[in-house]
Amino acid sequence: MENILLAIFVWCSSLSDLGFVTSPYFQEQEMSFVYTPGIKIHINAPSEAEFDKNKPTKLVLYALPNGNSTDWTIGKMPAKGDDWHYHIQHIGAQTRFIRAINQEYNFVTVYLEANTKSWGSWRKAEPMRDEKIKETVEYLLSLFSEYHPHIELNSHSGGGNFIFGFMDANSEIPSYVKKISFIDSNYNWDNERYGHKLKKWLETSPDNSLFVACYDDANALLDGKPFVSRKGGTWHRTYLMQRYLKKNMKRLVWNKTENDSIIYFTANDRRIQFYSRKNPERKIYHTILVERNGYIQSIFSGTKYEGIGYQFMGKKTYDFYRQDSIVKPHIFKFPPRRKEAVTGNEFVRQVIGMTAEERDSVAYKEIAAGNIPTLFRQPTYLTDSLQDSKGIWHEVTLCILPDFLAIGTDTDFLRIPMLPLTAQKLANLYEATLPTRKLSDLIHHHSLLKLEPHPMTPDSTMTTIPIFARHDSIIESARQIAGETPGLLIAGHKKDIVITNQMAGEPGRLFIYGWHYPNGQPIQPLSAAHGIGYVDYSHGVRLIRNEVLVDGQLYSLKALLQDPVFYRMFSDEATPMTITSYIPD
Repeated sequence: MENILLAIFVWCSSLSDLGFVTSPYFQEQEMSFVYTPGIKIHINAPSEAEFDKNKPTKLVLYALPNGNSTDWTIGKMPAKGDDWHYHIQHIGAQTRFIRAINQEYNFVTVYLEANTKSWGSWRKAEPMRDEKIKETVEYLLSLFSEYHPHIELNSHSGGGNFIFGFMDANSEIPSYVKKISFIDSNYNWDNERYGHKLKKWLETSPDNSLFVACYDDANALLDGKPFVSRKGGTWHRTYLMQRYLKKNMKRLVWNKTENDSIIYFTANDRRIQFYSRKNPERKIYHTILVERNGYIQSIFSGTKYEGIGYQFMGKKTYDFYRQDSIVKPHIFKFPPRRKEAVTGNEFVRQVIGMTAEERDSVAYKEIAAGNIPTLFRQPTYLTDSLQDSKGIWHEVTLCILPDFLAIGTDTDFLRIPMLPLTAQKLANLYEATLPTRKLSDLIHHHSLLKLEPHPMTPDSTMTTIPIFARHDSIIESARQIAGETPGLLIAGHKKDIVITNQMAGEPGRLFIYGWHYPNGQPIQPLSAAHGIGYVDYSHGVRLIRNEVLVDGQLYSLKALLQDPVFYRMFSDEATPMTITSYIPD
């Protein structure tokens, strides 16, 4: 056993071992993944320099409105051809404004998107969905357990359904929830169903706070006609909610401000706020309540920061904090690594004696569950000028992993060779593709660390896990000698499992290529010498996001590989690819 132990090295990362990567925008730390069943989670945390583990962490769970994607909700600078949804919320920019004003805590926005684009339909899809909402909230809280967290529930429009689902799943609102905000999103309010829970929670602690904003939607017109009944919208639900609390929380002193534009109720030193926008002009203010500093107000209402540097429903004050107009390929959607997940050495011991198929089954489950070192997750954005089949040059940006897939922690990991079908399953799971021969060359060309290949003795042991581990230790020793830390783009240490047009004519074969010398010359030409049931120590799995930026626009890489003009940017073969996967679509 002593001959197969992996080399173990020590270095540090922010948000230790949670799996966050650095965003291409504002150097923020972020993570995206899908939490079963169909809850898309995107977490945006302060940059590594700004995140202070000694400060409390405010986790604001923002449930998205119906029909909106996370990208649209985050927002960006305008660009020609934009979908209008990009410019109606700007939660990303408002998040950055909040961080700039109040630095007493780590401010984290968690975007929660239902895969149905509607929390109402998502909740109705099958029984026990509300329990899944509760489980999701508790999971996110536990994820930040080392950073003194509390939860704030926030929502816009149909996102309020998420909050009501959480309330339905709990006999009482948990003490870790410190604030609830409905930004024109309390459509589901019911006095009998939710009144006592909300009242009891507000009475439990003077620090618990509530923010509700609405407008007179019953008086609004769409194409000249009313579209909300007198009692069907947030205007009426807000009236019912405020009246219920006023009647049942008799110790509270309520203050009312009313003019031609608003009715504003506050209580408990402004920790309870009901903002109702009148609507004699019969306009639709639904998204404006968010866009005009509404998210900022929902966070700062009832605090000493309320109104500092901004005015609710006034001029937008966060334009400086909008991200770039060009949307870059997204990060890989790896889930967080579980603390109890096996390390590289533990994985080696676990799979010794298994067949390749059995070993791959374990490896797939580990990687699918997020057991990937943090520093192997950080994507590299590779930008180059590439020529299409008509001779036209294009600026292209690819999002690739800096190294081959590995299992374990930052200090104890194994780059794991695997069968091509397993590699393809993982690529499909993470919305990625395997490289072509040309992309393998391109990655090596751009690599910051070009290692010398280290072939092992070509015998029967080369397909076994002890040799996998021994070879990886050699790689790590070479990397250490080179003086580079993991996370930088590295190549030359393994062959790529690649996709090629030859797959169509030779089904059931494994195609490998690469293992480049530092001068760019590959040891391994494109080869189909082995079937799909073969794997040895020299193979690696490098994932490339199936999103590619070409001249400022995002495209599917697989689609471009099949395009008669654009495929030449990514393939050196004579014709476009007819298939782009070892597993038929």
